[in-house]
Amino acid sequence: MSYDTEIFDPEDWKTLLRAILRQAMDDYVKLQHPSFRKKKYLQEAFDNAVAMVFDESFRFKAPGLNNDDGDDMSFQDFCQELMSNRVNLDSMRQYLIQDAKEFWENKEIKTLYIPESFIYDGHVYSIFHSEEEPTIDFEDKLIYCNKRATNSDNQLEFMKLATQVMLYHEELAMKGADVEQLGKALFRMLKVNSCFTGH
Repeated sequence: MSYDTEIFDPEDWKTLLRAILRQAMDDYVKLQHPSFRKKKYLQEAFDNAVAMVFDESFRFKAPGLNNDDGDDMSFQDFCQELMSNRVNLDSMRQYLIQDAKEFWENKEIKTLYIPESFIYDGHVYSIFHSEEEPTIDFEDKLIYCNKRATNSDNQLEFMKLATQVMLYHEELAMKGADVEQLGKALFRMLKVNSCFTGH
């Protein structure tokens, strides 16, 4: 790899590379939600981070970021330079995906609102506030849950109830744990994509 030895000593160069990698990883994790990248430069930072880590055709175009052959560096070249050839890109990518999942799973952010009624395929369920364990009365079409939707946990509980209603009317049999897991997965999907606006 080439760099200007009059400007950087080897340790300063590694510090710069580490900073580039840390920033890309931070952008990948923290800019996943659309509301956190409303400005053009933030969208570009996110797109660049995704491309840098996951696109095999990505190349660094900055002066000095060249591999030993003088070509623009790939992410693999970059990591090998930084970590002295001890690089497993698949492990790094899986770590980054897991880090993003945990970050957004635990982040309090308004994802959906809990309506007065929930409708699925023509079936109308009335929703009532309750501080007790969330329940569904399928016969009378009643849902009881904590409707304080500012709390992310309550939004998640509502999504799990909505999933149960959907499966019930689709006549899809699933174990309780699987239904809960599906509800959680749907909520995580909606949460990070900001695609459920409510009205």
